[in-house]
Amino acid sequence: MKANARAASKSTRKLRVLLADEHRCVAEGLAGLLAKRTSSVLLVHDGEALVDAVLDGQVDLVITDIAMPPFSALQALQRLRRQGSAIPVVVLSTHSEPLIVREAMQAGANGYVLKQSPSSELFNAMAEVCAGNQFISPQLMATLLDAPESLHRLTRRQREVIESMAKGKRTSEIAAELGISVRTVESHRQSLLDLLGVHSGVALIREAERLGLIPVAPYELDLAAEDEPLQ
Repeated sequence: MKANARAASKSTRKLRVLLADEHRCVAEGLAGLLAKRTSSVLLVHDGEALVDAVLDGQVDLVITDIAMPPFSALQALQRLRRQGSAIPVVVLSTHSEPLIVREAMQAGANGYVLKQSPSSELFNAMAEVCAGNQFISPQLMATLLDAPESLHRLTRRQREVIESMAKGKRTSEIAAELGISVRTVESHRQSLLDLLGVHSGVALIREAERLGLIPVAPYELDLAAEDEPLQ
């Protein structure tokens, strides 16, 4: 472990790192650690600043949490990839759910490290992604391999249901629009609640938006309709 940490440290000495995290205290603490083993650390706290810094050519590597205003790091990453940016990106998150890890890698992340991991693991990830490889925290790999396929990412139908919910549509309206039964909509809704670990439709939508699983809705939720009794 120590040898790996020394090798990773040596290979990251010249990197200009962009560190993105909406929590300033967390970001500043991590920046102090990174500054000891990299050329420079640029701190940003929102998705717009992340995209701008990368497109301006200010950095060589991005380390980012997922949830940031006004859109998540995964949405920022998708925007960068669409614009042709190949900059290495390591997601640094507390989320260990297979769904979130898969969505991050599908969005274009090169690495995924848990915040609770030792610092040597983050430096190893930085070195690996800059060498053109992928890196996922070892403790996540077993979880990913063992998880049912249904937990790897949102299905098309789940995405349709949650996006309809975000538009304030009632269960019966979603069923009619998608051509499925009310009971099937209810089943998808419960699966999504379980998947993201929340207990209401509003919390479900907010969490999905926060993580970049669905676009942030430009409209307000119909809170009265949200807790519509199941039929």
